[in-house]
Amino acid sequence: MKIVVNTLIICTLLLGACSKEIVEADSMTVNALRQSELLGQWKFKSYADGKTPAYDVTLEIKDEEGKYTFNGRSSVNFYFISPVIDESKKTISVEGVGSTKIAGTEEANQFEMTYYENLRNIERYELKDKNTLIFHISKPKKEAMYFERK
Repeated sequence: MKIVVNTLIICTLLLGACSKEIVEADSMTVNALRQSELLGQWKFKSYADGKTPAYDVTLEIKDEEGKYTFNGRSSVNFYFISPVIDESKKTISVEGVGSTKIAGTEEANQFEMTYYENLRNIERYELKDKNTLIFHISKPKKEAMYFERK
């Protein structure tokens, strides 16, 4: 009888140890996992016409507490943006671009002004593949900016 009782106790303990535990993730975590394809470091490769920049321009996309941030280095300055991204429509809205105030050559400053203007006018984005990000620009003219994952 003692053997049967001990066997039942051991079986009960083993079955109890194998119980299923349900872990719920909050919507922010699920959202971040789903949108992770945008996150990471990118290098600006060219405009739609194939014109490549003479500068090493970078973009890093982060998820900070459920909100996206863009930051990087342009031709002269470091920049930072708090975009609004609608993943269902693949749209991006940029209110403004903040940056450091380092002096550069006239050519580098002009490139940077154009680059910032294009970032402010992003209409939508497209992931051509996991390593190619395209920003479609609405104005001053229809344009596209190509980034490659670093």
